[in-house]
Amino acid sequence: MIKLIIPKKNININILIFYDLETTRLNVFHNILTEICCIKQIPLDFNDQTFTTLINPEAEIPEIVTKITGIDKSMVIDKPTFNQISDQLLTFIHNNASTDETIYFVAHNNDGFDKLVLTSHFKRRGIDIKQYKWKFIDTLLLAKKTFPHFKKFNLKSLCEQLSIPTLNAHRAEEDTKMLKNLYYRILDAIHLNSKISLDKLINNPEIVYNYIY
Repeated sequence: MIKLIIPKKNININILIFYDLETTRLNVFHNILTEICCIKQIPLDFNDQTFTTLINPEAEIPEIVTKITGIDKSMVIDKPTFNQISDQLLTFIHNNASTDETIYFVAHNNDGFDKLVLTSHFKRRGIDIKQYKWKFIDTLLLAKKTFPHFKKFNLKSLCEQLSIPTLNAHRAEEDTKMLKNLYYRILDAIHLNSKISLDKLINNPEIVYNYIY
C-alpha cells in the first residue's frame, strides 16, 4: 500500500507545466538551450496550452549531440535566443495563474537536469525564479518510488514498460507528450495502490510532490 501525505485542508487546484529541454551538451553545467517545449494543463480544463520553439544557442552544437537530438546549427541559426523568448515564456507560464497559485513543473530527471538548466538560463537573464511560486516534480524519482522493481528508468524505457506509445525521442515536443502520458500513468498506478482517487491526485499535485519529497 502506497502511503501519501494528504493536506489537512483543501488546497487550490494548481497548474501543471510538463516540459522538456534540448541543449548543446550532455553536461548540465555547460549547456545552452537549443529547444524548449512546455505543455500547460489546468486541472478540470481539457485544453492543453503549448509553448514550443527552437532556440539559437549562439554556440556550436557538437556532432554527438546532433546525432541524439537531430538538431544542428542550420536549424537554429535564424531562431531567437533564450533572452529574446524569456519574457514570452514567463507570460505563457503565468497566464491564467493567480498570484497565490503554485505552478508545478514536471520533467523527467527534473532535479538532475531540466530544473538546473532552466534556472541557470533565467539567472543569466537576471531573473531569480525564487520570486515565483514554482515547484518541480521529477518523474524519474516518481517512477523509481512507484515501480521499484523496474530495471530501466529512462523516459522511453518507462513508456515501453507501461505500454505508453513512444514518439520521436530527444525532440522537445515529442518527449513532453510522452512525459505527460507517463505522469498520468504513474498517477493511475498510485491511485490503484492507495485509497486516493485519481481525480484527487490529478487536481492536487501537492500530494504527488509530497509523495516524492
